[in-house]
Amino acid sequence: MNRMEPKNLLVFALLPCSLLATACGGDDVRHLDPQSLAMDDKVAPFYDDGELALYETQIHVQLPIVKPTDGQLQALRATAVKPFKRHPFLTADQVAVQVSWTLTNLDKDGHDVAVVIDPWNEFGRYVPGISGTGEDAQPNLDGIWELYELPGTADPRPSRIVHTFTYEDMNELATDFATAINILENVQPPPADAMMDDPRVGLVNHVFDVQNRSGNDPFTDRYRPGVIPGLLGFDLGLLTREPANVALEFSLEIIDRSGDRIIAEDSSDKPFVAPEHVYSLAGG
Repeated sequence: MNRMEPKNLLVFALLPCSLLATACGGDDVRHLDPQSLAMDDKVAPFYDDGELALYETQIHVQLPIVKPTDGQLQALRATAVKPFKRHPFLTADQVAVQVSWTLTNLDKDGHDVAVVIDPWNEFGRYVPGISGTGEDAQPNLDGIWELYELPGTADPRPSRIVHTFTYEDMNELATDFATAINILENVQPPPADAMMDDPRVGLVNHVFDVQNRSGNDPFTDRYRPGVIPGLLGFDLGLLTREPANVALEFSLEIIDRSGDRIIAEDSSDKPFVAPEHVYSLAGG
């Protein structure tokens, strides 16, 4: 797969936001405050092998998930679900999240811009990292990696794209991350001195490829855990292969299907923050 090949985009119009709306299934939808992310042409590349340079900027997005009590966590340890050391406090079916965004090119020339997301759950954070060494080194796929051809301001075509990572997309992200954790924890890498490829690299990148959907993928579905932890947050980023001035404005919609996992708007409770543990591929 060529990570830097722009995709064809089906553009969706954003629905007007209100403080509280009702989803199609009757669930109450909470709209979080809009946020923004910008990249300027002064950003240094985070990866440069002499042939391909990649530039990235990220923002950390914390979801308002209530922090469990020590007693709740203790009870969850009694019902561990592999590959996790305890049963998740938050499962993917309890809270749904959707990300609607507008990507704008501020330069007169066009750019290929990837919008990427790397997930967090209560067991850790995903950092793609770099696999291989020397001429074989390659950046791994993010949890979501979608690349768009973005015309410049001098182009007669619009220099702005409006799109949504839907509830289904974000649920898939949670499932993919859980599957990747299982692969990273239970598929054995080759010995350090062996001239063999790490099988986890191909498996995890396959899982996170947006063209592959869980439940319909015999190659990696066998690694999908029986219980899927929900997202506590994510890193949202912009990535290009050249210096660029681009901006992303985004808003989040969140649904609490359990009734007790989202912090109330008038509450001073602290959110459930993902641990510092990082899940990453070899060489990351």
